[in-house]
Amino acid sequence: MKTVLTTTVFTLNPGEVTALSVHTAQRLHVEKANGTDVWLTRERDSEDYWLRCGGSLLLGAGDEVVVSIDPRAQEPVRLALIAEARRPALALADVPHVVYRSLRRLVRGTEWTPNQDQAAAS
Repeated sequence: MKTVLTTTVFTLNPGEVTALSVHTAQRLHVEKANGTDVWLTRERDSEDYWLRCGGSLLLGAGDEVVVSIDPRAQEPVRLALIAEARRPALALADVPHVVYRSLRRLVRGTEWTPNQDQAAAS
């Protein structure tokens, strides 16, 4: 199985507050903060989280999150949501299709056309 990371990068300005609804497990990563702490709280969680540049927090599927930047911050903060997207496993029903496509590629590679066999004399 091949793992692919999908990343959504966004910027929050000083004093800005935003709410996020997380549909799949993702990691919230602070890419650039210039000494500013990022405040984060989750619905149904009594803890508050403070993240610095380079810090991250794993968010679960279904999490409702509020992210805030200190109004005294000098610059905007860049955040990234990183999710793992996995390819689905090959099912038994997919085997005939995979075999057909493989044979088709093989035939194309040899430039052979069925019912057009010709012998050439040199």
